[in-house]
Amino acid sequence: MTPQSALEVKGSFLVNPFAELLVEIAQERLTGSLRVEDKDKKAIVYFRSGRLVFAVSNARSARLFEIMLRRGKLTKGDLAKIPNFSKDMEFLAYLEEKGFIKSKDRAALFCEQVEGILVDLLSWQEGSWLFTSLARARDGLEIHVDVQTLLVNYARCLSTDRVLSRFRTLEETFTRSEIAVNGLELKPDEAFVLARTGVDETLSVANIASAAAVPERTALHLLYTLWLGGLLVRADRNTAFSQDRVAAMLGARLELKREAITPVIADPEERPIEQAPSVPLKPAEIELDLTLEEFLTRAETFDTYYDFLDIDPKADAAEIKRTYFAFAKKFHPDKYRSYDPDTQRRVQNAFTELSQAHETLKEEKSRELYDFRVRKQLANRNERERSTAVGNASFQVDQAAESFEQGFNLLMDEEIEAALPFLARAAAYAPKNPKYHAYYGKALGYNESKRHKAESEMQQAIKLEPNNPLFRILLAQFFIDYGLLKRAEGELSRLLAIFPSNREARDLLATIRK
Repeated sequence: MTPQSALEVKGSFLVNPFAELLVEIAQERLTGSLRVEDKDKKAIVYFRSGRLVFAVSNARSARLFEIMLRRGKLTKGDLAKIPNFSKDMEFLAYLEEKGFIKSKDRAALFCEQVEGILVDLLSWQEGSWLFTSLARARDGLEIHVDVQTLLVNYARCLSTDRVLSRFRTLEETFTRSEIAVNGLELKPDEAFVLARTGVDETLSVANIASAAAVPERTALHLLYTLWLGGLLVRADRNTAFSQDRVAAMLGARLELKREAITPVIADPEERPIEQAPSVPLKPAEIELDLTLEEFLTRAETFDTYYDFLDIDPKADAAEIKRTYFAFAKKFHPDKYRSYDPDTQRRVQNAFTELSQAHETLKEEKSRELYDFRVRKQLANRNERERSTAVGNASFQVDQAAESFEQGFNLLMDEEIEAALPFLARAAAYAPKNPKYHAYYGKALGYNESKRHKAESEMQQAIKLEPNNPLFRILLAQFFIDYGLLKRAEGELSRLLAIFPSNREARDLLATIRK
């Protein structure tokens, strides 16, 4: 019989991040469970022949009743009537019995639960882990989660400096794996690098960078992404599992008499929600009152990382971490895979900015350097705010009106480039005037490279004056010009819900639907 110690491996996320453990377990085709914890946070992830099959967590946000609340399928009042709603299996049985869900919905609900747990674990920077082949998921329990896409999107969001820290040397080598791309949507530069990685040839980072004609830093990030996606095999790295341990685990499979039943990690709050005591919120449990469009607009228009995260420049490290996790939980790209390609790209870019903001502000040295660079910018903005407070507001309003008139006349004469600085000045001097934002956005929309800024300006106009049909017409026309017909249709439908008799909106909608 193989000794128990040979069937277990432990370590820390500082040395072996969760994402890399997933890759290694998959490539070695290990069966067992990965137990992780960080202070009061705990989770278990189960594997069968390298495939991730299930996960449980003591995070309140991962419980099925919380998922049903977020979906709007249940209210807190409903939960008060359900016995043992904090126990997932009993909760599911009750929902099926009462007709809240159908049996076929079980898999989708569990899949959402497991994906949420994995997204949370990928964000852990610290914590310990223990992999054991002695505890396994019971037969028949397997939730199909697209781990490959999840890991690829995670890698894309990492800062390049973070990726560089995961390499010991540029002499590490890569070869193509046997895993096919299948439905995974690679970016052009990722596909380009993958195509230049030999199937039977072992190449170093420097070789691949030269073959793909990209800088070595870029090559490292692309290679790391493809490796996490299972498309490459990486050699010459420090692994979590030695080959002796892997051999012992694989060889011990037939010695085990039975598979362990999946244990349930106890919910720290077993009482009904109404009776739950007040406890400090964990980073991922902060509720953000922010829509996706507001998040994207902020990511595309922020001045400083403090503006992006909506925190005070004097905020401490704990608040920065708490805020980042709240954003990451709500706006992770994996949650928007069903959206149109343009929105997916915007979400990916926004999340990259979010990750960069967190990486910059979480460490004291990098934050000091960043603060030094933006100090003048913050000082100028504070001075503008103080000036406005003591009486310069009326002057700026007059300047805004004058600039808008000049810009508007130039825009009507189709002198777009000449109109832009006047309209920009108007929107800056009178930021609460929706008309200035709307026409500034219209002018920006003539330049494809400024389309996202254009949309954010028109969205700002609608936010300031949601019942003005002109602004929604301008935005809908903008969507039509760029071929975003579904978004144009949605905007026009919202307008007609407010103003059913608007002729221009009806005509545009009819044109789209032809």
